[in-house]
Amino acid sequence: MPRPNSPNLHDKRHDYPLQSGEQWLYYLPATLQPAVISAMDIKTFKRQETIYAHHSSINEIYTILDGSIRLTNTTLSGKDIAITTMPRGCTFGELSFVDELPRQNIAIASTDCTLAVLHRKQYNALCQQHPAITSGMLQFIAHRLRSMINIHQDSTSLELPQQLAKRLLFIAKNQTESQSLEAPDEIDVSQDELAATLGVSRQHVNKALKRWQAQGLIYVGYRKLTLLDREGLKAEAFS
Repeated sequence: MPRPNSPNLHDKRHDYPLQSGEQWLYYLPATLQPAVISAMDIKTFKRQETIYAHHSSINEIYTILDGSIRLTNTTLSGKDIAITTMPRGCTFGELSFVDELPRQNIAIASTDCTLAVLHRKQYNALCQQHPAITSGMLQFIAHRLRSMINIHQDSTSLELPQQLAKRLLFIAKNQTESQSLEAPDEIDVSQDELAATLGVSRQHVNKALKRWQAQGLIYVGYRKLTLLDREGLKAEAFS
């Protein structure tokens, strides 16, 4: 269950990752962003806690302030299939938030995480005052749809090492944008999560990572990867 809010958690609003293009406020006029952030709640989750369940009717939209989450789905046999892992600076839960239909996936905390949460009731009130918010949300949805199309195209046209390299660079780039700092070297993602996201076995991911580690491109740690040579990794992604 999410942890109760506290004054310190409310202060986390100041850490909202406005520079990240993977969160929806990026597409709003800068003059409106503070009003939306002030209407948000701040919630924390422990690693492996469920943020929302499959078919849940909870109508909220989430942005990751700290940590990472993974979106999964469940097969008829009960097996969990990972859809993607999202780092700090990403918004998720936008589709059910917009169309008010039940959730089509499960959101689970990959690490201890802190989320900025906006309820549909607050969103509707803000949209009545500021119609430009609706346009910004549509732009974000279009951006997310284009990203999904690109991922699908990559899965059918690129080899696994290229897909994996692009995924690592995406996570690192998003962390950089969300922190407004020089690109961080370390990213929080496990080999299991990468494998499930790409729809391959962990052994295939491990093989590529070990080769890149031998080449000095990355360092493989426990549930973390350190990018040592970004340009070399880009060469792998776009070779």
